[in-house]
This record gives sequence, C-alpha cells and structure tokens, in this order.
Amino acid sequence: MCDYLRSTHKFFQSSEDNSDFLSQHNSLLNNRYRILKVITTGKFSQAFLAVDNESPSEDQSYLIKQFFAKPHAIRDREKVKELFHQESLLLALFSKHSQIPKFINSFEQDEQLYLVQEWIDGQSLEAELAQKGVFNEAEIRQLLRQLLPVLQFIHDHQVIHRDIKPTNVIRRRNNGQLVLVDFGAAKYARNKILEKTGTLIGSLEYAAPEQVKGKAVFASDLYSLGVTCLHLLTQMSPFDLYDCSEDAWIWRSCLPFPISPSLEQILRKLLQKPIKQRYASAAEVLADLNDLPKRILFPSKPSAKASTDDDDFETPYFGFSFQENLLAC
Repeated sequence: MCDYLRSTHKFFQSSEDNSDFLSQHNSLLNNRYRILKVITTGKFSQAFLAVDNESPSEDQSYLIKQFFAKPHAIRDREKVKELFHQESLLLALFSKHSQIPKFINSFEQDEQLYLVQEWIDGQSLEAELAQKGVFNEAEIRQLLRQLLPVLQFIHDHQVIHRDIKPTNVIRRRNNGQLVLVDFGAAKYARNKILEKTGTLIGSLEYAAPEQVKGKAVFASDLYSLGVTCLHLLTQMSPFDLYDCSEDAWIWRSCLPFPISPSLEQILRKLLQKPIKQRYASAAEVLADLNDLPKRILFPSKPSAKASTDDDDFETPYFGFSFQENLLAC
C-alpha cells in the first residue's frame, strides 16, 4: 500500500460545501422537471433524480446534472461551461448506444447549466460487490464481454472516458445489461483544452500511471478496466493490491477464489505500466477473451470422470495455495 497515494486520493475526493444549491429540492426546473432527491454532489456539479411533468409516463425518471461555480470565480465559470458543453456533446453523440445513458435535454436557468439524461434504473458494480461479495471468473468474463465493445465504440469516436471504475458501471435492473455512466471526465483524444500535464482527471485508485500525470490515452481506459476487475475479484482497495516498495501488483496472492491462467494473463497485460506493453485496443482484448476456453474446471471432490485433457477445459491458477493467499492478504 502507498500511504502518500491514499492521502492524495482523499484530497481529490474532497469538495466544497455546495449546500447553497440544495434548495432546488422539490422545485421545478425549466418549468417541467420536478426534483425528487439529490444523488451526488461534487466541486463543479451535482446530480438529481427527477421526473418530467410533461411526460405521459409518470414513472419515467431522469438524471439531471447541474453545473455551477462561485459567482465571482470567473476562471471556474469558464471551466464549468466547457465541462457542460463537452459532456452534453458526448452524450448526444453516443445516445444511440444502448449501454450509454441517452441525452434528453440541456438548458440554462438562473445562470446555472443543466444536463438532462436517461436515468439508469439499476445497481452499480460497487454496490453489487458490497451486497453479494467478490465476483468469480465467469462474472468477470461476462463483464469484460459487455464493457469492451462499449469502450471500443467510444474510442472509435476518439473519446477517452478517463473514469472507468465500479461505481460508473450500472447493471440495468430489467435485463442485466451493463451501462457505462458519468462522462464528466471524458475528453476527445485530440482536445488539450481541459487537461494540462500534472493534472489528475478521474479517480486515483483506478487511474493509469500516465493518466495520473495528466496524459491519458485510450489504453488508460483499458488499464482502469483491469483495475476494476481486480477490485471486483478481491473486494480490496486497488491501493492495497499494489506494492509500492516493489513497484508491482500483488493481487494474485489476494484472490479468495482461483482464476484461470488465461484470464490472469489478460489482466496482467491490461495492467502493464508501459503503454506499449498493454493492449492496443479494446477489440484486441476482446479477441483474446473470446479465445479463452469456454469452461473452467475448478478443483472439487475427486471424480473418475473428471479430465483435464480436453482443450475446452482449463485448470485455474491461484498464484499460491489457498491458505497462503488468505494469509498474505
């Protein structure tokens, strides 16, 4: 674990008191949107759950993101406008993708900017982890198969998400589909306006080394996806899965359940520190994932019928013995 990273993480998590903006609760925005509750609050924005009084469907909910800055902070106001226009543009661009929230509307009221988007009714992977416990290999494979095409889609549009983490992936309640949310940190790969070298954008626990230095690339999203998998496999903070003194990941010794050597190899490549040693694209990861044996044979009670000679089976890799894993973590 790196203590200085933890302290930095807390610094980036902190935000100013935005209680002045909570007075919107139960009020009507744009003469139609009625706020039900505040969902999240940050330095330059906060999100509400709302309903549209003009909608024929009474049970249709929306997420409304309010962008704000202090009245006399001119520089912050310009940044807020840029963030608002960028996120609105990206959501409008990606609206046709079923795994990205749909853009609904945007407007200005009382010198505040508002972005209305589809409300994803479901549970984040972080909440799912807290409720059900660690993910197994089948669940990680399914997660990767669902999210990698989404990343390839946004990368094909020259956009880097920059904030891939368990809280930003929501599983729809009605069909189990995974949805990638929160494009507030996203940017065009060619756009240098929102980012300067040395400025962290995103979440430190999941950010790639180059992103921490303010130089995110497409492979940075893949790195963050890999870290997300580690957290879901171990239910441990990524900070505790990395040994700063050795400058190496130690997650394999912390697995409560075994995973196959092939999946372990994919995760290792996603998490390579040098960008050139990482996967070049989400499609490349998906190709390797689709080449994995479809069934994993985990150790259980001895059986005369069990065989590991079949190419369609793979014996799981643990790193160490089960007891050694638990003692190490």
